[in-house]
Amino acid sequence: MRNGDIWPETDQAWVTRYRASMAGKHVPAIALDERERELLNAVREADLPAAHLFGDAPTLAAEDVLELATTAEAVRTSEGGGPHHAVRDAGGTLLGMGVVSVLLLALRSGWSADLNIAHLLVAVSVAVPFMGWIAARAFFSAGRSVAMTGVLVTAGVIALAGIASAVALGNDHIVARAVPVPILGLALIAPGIVILVRASRMQRQVLRTSWDDSDWLRRLRGGLRARFVPADIARGHVSEIQQSLAVSDKLAYEEYGHPLVLARDIADADRTSRLRLWWLWILAGTGSPLVGTALVVTAQSWGNLTIPIASLLLLSSIVTPLVGWSRRPWVQQR
Repeated sequence: MRNGDIWPETDQAWVTRYRASMAGKHVPAIALDERERELLNAVREADLPAAHLFGDAPTLAAEDVLELATTAEAVRTSEGGGPHHAVRDAGGTLLGMGVVSVLLLALRSGWSADLNIAHLLVAVSVAVPFMGWIAARAFFSAGRSVAMTGVLVTAGVIALAGIASAVALGNDHIVARAVPVPILGLALIAPGIVILVRASRMQRQVLRTSWDDSDWLRRLRGGLRARFVPADIARGHVSEIQQSLAVSDKLAYEEYGHPLVLARDIADADRTSRLRLWWLWILAGTGSPLVGTALVVTAQSWGNLTIPIASLLLLSSIVTPLVGWSRRPWVQQR
């Protein structure tokens, strides 16, 4: 909002709750600014507190989201809308892995630890698949299945080569002895912090506006499959659009807009797609903590903290089904 559009002091708490309720709801920044300006003008004209004039801030925000949220904004801020999401995820993942590694070093080695080449190779071999998965997920969401496959294969090859090299070298090749764990900790968490700072300074993602029809149709098909639209239905939509373009003098983008936006609209209207996405979310949210629990218990890497950490992971596996049950697609009205 402009400098002159400042809310009265008595309404600051209300507008803060309103903004918090609107955050992450796929409302374009311009639309949100205009809506806030409308609300502020109404407050000034009525000379009443916002709470008296509009009621509960989250309730009003929920109503505004239904009117102002757009599919284009959802795509723009999603994994397939540009690099920002993937860069932020990569930074968060590296930071989390760094923190866990520091804790393990402290538990196992105290205040100092020997550093050998095998350890470095294993660390890289563990990090690369995570980074590859994040990049592949972004390409998949963007409808770029070939790039996704290439990233996964490359990450897998690098990881296997690194582990094989570490096994071949063994633990005899010491790079440095008695390195203070705090220094190692800084080195381990620094990459994640640097990437997160870089992500926070990246320019706002903008959806691509220049497409030729073949690329547009390919991305539409990929976008539909990324949203788990059944293959026959996806082919039917693409074929129908191809036929309409054959008798039209307009480009696909001019006629239908961004391919990923159209793909998301089609998927949101498809019950099978919604059901598959819901099950994927449930299985991933439940399975990941369970796998983590099994690894923690099997490896016994955390010593006396093994049982508490395994218990927390086990409890966290219950959260996703509990939250997801209220969002099950077969009871939601479209």
